[in-house]
Amino acid sequence: MAMKNDKGGEGGKERALPGEKPDARPKLTYEEQRIVDISNYAGDIYYSERYNDDDFEYRHVSMPEGLRRYLPNPPRIMEEIEWRSLGVQQSAGWEHYMVHVPEPHVLLFKRVKSASQIKYPFRLR
Repeated sequence: MAMKNDKGGEGGKERALPGEKPDARPKLTYEEQRIVDISNYAGDIYYSERYNDDDFEYRHVSMPEGLRRYLPNPPRIMEEIEWRSLGVQQSAGWEHYMVHVPEPHVLLFKRVKSASQIKYPFRLR
């Protein structure tokens, strides 16, 4: 942006030329804006408590409004690298396994229970 000082020369106190905003910043690329948004909204990602059945542990993760624009459209199941790149942080083993179309911003995850968590109908000896 071309700026001039109050006396018409370069440097010193700057003012915008006619038709320019004095605080205009260069527009960020899509990818740069995505990085900024993920940084700003990562703390607003909601992680449910875990719930389970006999074989799997489940949880759902709700993405804040500011990150929803980066979700796949049309909605689909994401690979681990994709959901982690959106700021979702979970321990190893979680799989995005289902899309609930009415609420595509709610990501549904599952992981296999470890052997120590599985309840057997009989006692191993």
